[in-house]
Amino acid sequence: MQRRMAFFNLQSLYTRNCDKCQKKTVSIYPPNKKLTVYCNDCWWGEDWDWKDTAMDYDPTRPFFEQLIELRDKTVFMALEGLYSSYVNTTYTSHSSYQKDCFMTLFSDYADSDIYTNFTANTKEVMDSYRISNSELIYDSLIAYKGYKCFFCENVGDSFDMWFSKDCFDCTNCFGCVNLRKKNYYIYNQPYTKEEYFEKLKQYNLTSRTSLHKVQTEVEAFWLKHPRRFYSGDSRNVDVSGESVYESKNTHEAFIVVGAENSKFIQMLTLASTKDCYDYTGWGAGAELIYEAFLVGSGASGVRFSAECWPEAYNVEYSYYCTNAPKNLFGCINTRNAEYCILNKQYTKEEYEALKLQIISDMNKNPFVSKNGTVYTYGEFFPPEFTVSGYNETMAHEYMPLTKDQALAHGFGWYEGEVEVRTPTILSQDIPDNTSEVQQSISKEILQCASCKGVFNITTLEVDRLLKLELPYPDKCWRCRHKRRFDRSPKPFLYNRTCAKCNKDIRTWYAPERPEVVYCESCYQKEVM
Repeated sequence: MQRRMAFFNLQSLYTRNCDKCQKKTVSIYPPNKKLTVYCNDCWWGEDWDWKDTAMDYDPTRPFFEQLIELRDKTVFMALEGLYSSYVNTTYTSHSSYQKDCFMTLFSDYADSDIYTNFTANTKEVMDSYRISNSELIYDSLIAYKGYKCFFCENVGDSFDMWFSKDCFDCTNCFGCVNLRKKNYYIYNQPYTKEEYFEKLKQYNLTSRTSLHKVQTEVEAFWLKHPRRFYSGDSRNVDVSGESVYESKNTHEAFIVVGAENSKFIQMLTLASTKDCYDYTGWGAGAELIYEAFLVGSGASGVRFSAECWPEAYNVEYSYYCTNAPKNLFGCINTRNAEYCILNKQYTKEEYEALKLQIISDMNKNPFVSKNGTVYTYGEFFPPEFTVSGYNETMAHEYMPLTKDQALAHGFGWYEGEVEVRTPTILSQDIPDNTSEVQQSISKEILQCASCKGVFNITTLEVDRLLKLELPYPDKCWRCRHKRRFDRSPKPFLYNRTCAKCNKDIRTWYAPERPEVVYCESCYQKEVM
């Protein structure tokens, strides 16, 4: 999982010139990265041919060594995604079917979303992480079939929710936790409809200072109540892991929807997935996937590969192969390719014979990484193959390493120049109240109250804040996301005992964490 995630640069974005049209573009590759990078318009254009990078196989050299050479010859897209499915959306990566969106990352089927991560089937979601089948969500973590949910965590089939956690089938709840089918509750206490809305006025939700105060109080209140040992739903059958939904016979899974007969799988946000093992990212009709990253949308028989989509079939050791790649071995940055090795075209018979020879050679003449690890056939790409520094990737978010540790594991490390901009508004001077929200803020450079870096607020954000009657944020988008990420479940399970009955449980809540964690039976007796 760590090696696969080390290929996943989701949030480290840079400005560089397209190597074809020379226009300035946003990219996941920094300008000093020695790669050929085209803006998405040029990469998906028809006036260049990926076959120009083809190489002949050399049986005297380790195959991975040749694959790294091919990588450095090919053309990378500035931002990864199904570009043909975008409508009025420029700043998005690892996404598909985006309409009128801005800074949506790892997102599928989104409409008018702003600053989101890991979303599917959403509309007008802003500043949120892990949201699906929902609309009008703001600053929330994990929501399914939610509508008008603000500052919430793990809510489902609910609407008009504020600062609530682990609540399902609820409406008009504020500061609540562990509720089911409740209406007009504040801090788990019932109110009449009239009392509820009158009480809400006292919290002054148009003030950022008030919102921060409420958030601190609410999170302390949540800690007084037990947590279910895992997040998931009752439609699972024989599953283990965290954040698993509608799955069957699936184990050691993390953020998975609609999986069956699979193990060691993560971040499969679109159903369905069948018969997969050691697989990270996507789903959507994937089957028979092994040791692969970000392949999906009808993929089948993909092994030891990354970023191959859609409908990839019988693909091995390939990277960024798009538009229904089929029968590929060791190909990079191709489109509509079939029966190719090292980007060179072969007949079916030639392909099958050479593939068998290379597999035999990989075991006889393996690749040895910088840290001495030997890579034969059957292993995912070695760390040297990723084009991102470890500290740029999702691997670093989940499994942080120091520079020395990363280099010792064979990973790279990125140390680039940091753009210095002087803020025109200091963090303490950012307007506090909704009444002060106006479009002129989009011309300013704001100082982040957390990291002291700078950020901008776009006109799109201003429009949404006005619609929701919410104040400006005082932190940059990276710090806003980090807060949600730090509070989210992680893909590691620990042995604990239920805090009530002492039954053994496996949970993402590490033993040293402060939450009170219950087994399923005890938790169900506690929810209201």
